[in-house]
Amino acid sequence: MDFIESKGKTVDEAVFNGLVKMDLSIDEVDIEILDEGGGLFKSARVRLTRKPADAVVPFEPEKPREEERPRRDEKRAGERRESDRCEKRSSGRHERERRSSGRREEKRREVGIPEDFVAQEPANDAEKFLLGLFERMNMAVTIKSEMQDGILKLNLSGRGMGVLIGRRGETLDALQYLTSLVVNNGKSEYTKIMLDTENYRKKREDTLRRLAKRLAEKVQNSGKRVVLEPMNPYERRILHSTLQNYENVYTYSEGEDPFRSVVVALKGDEPGAEEAHAAQQAKK
Repeated sequence: MDFIESKGKTVDEAVFNGLVKMDLSIDEVDIEILDEGGGLFKSARVRLTRKPADAVVPFEPEKPREEERPRRDEKRAGERRESDRCEKRSSGRHERERRSSGRREEKRREVGIPEDFVAQEPANDAEKFLLGLFERMNMAVTIKSEMQDGILKLNLSGRGMGVLIGRRGETLDALQYLTSLVVNNGKSEYTKIMLDTENYRKKREDTLRRLAKRLAEKVQNSGKRVVLEPMNPYERRILHSTLQNYENVYTYSEGEDPFRSVVVALKGDEPGAEEAHAAQQAKK
């Protein structure tokens, strides 16, 4: 077959179809475009004519040029540049580590951690919980714990302990409550926890006893009862015990925790006061 007319949706497709039928390659034929086609129903037409054998030029791919080898001095310069880059990366890494270490040391100084501070090994579950907590707070705290009268007492010492005390001991009470939950979780026997720092509990107890005595005098002079701010059970017991032997005043609690408050009132001054006093004494 020396020539053929072929159709297709496009000229390229028509050429391809003709080459397949003639079993020839594109360099072995002359191509004549009869109709470029176009539109939805009009096909492209081409005429393919076989070339004479002596007119066919075999295709030879272009040989890639041999890459020039880098000169020895250029190679050495490249090695030096790579070495310089490695040194810069190493230097940069050391500089970042030095700055990071400096920031850690600066942070330790900001929160008052001494340079010679050594982390304490926990002796019990309470110490383990608290030391882990203080480490995350970036606080250097030393804990001394002892079991006394069935109470596990933990004394905290270090810099910035005021943060752990909080307003009127609220933060210290919260830490004490959380520690109690951790220590007694899953235990059959309950262990009471007492958390203290900078002798705060003793100072607070002395303050409450002085307050109770002043309020007792105020109630006796004015004849009006006084309702204190909400307190935890430990502090309420201090007020009750301080005024329990007073002749003219008595104390009782009202409200629900955590808003339960101590009331200081004259004995027999209110209807049903004695009954309320007796009921509260039974609750204590």
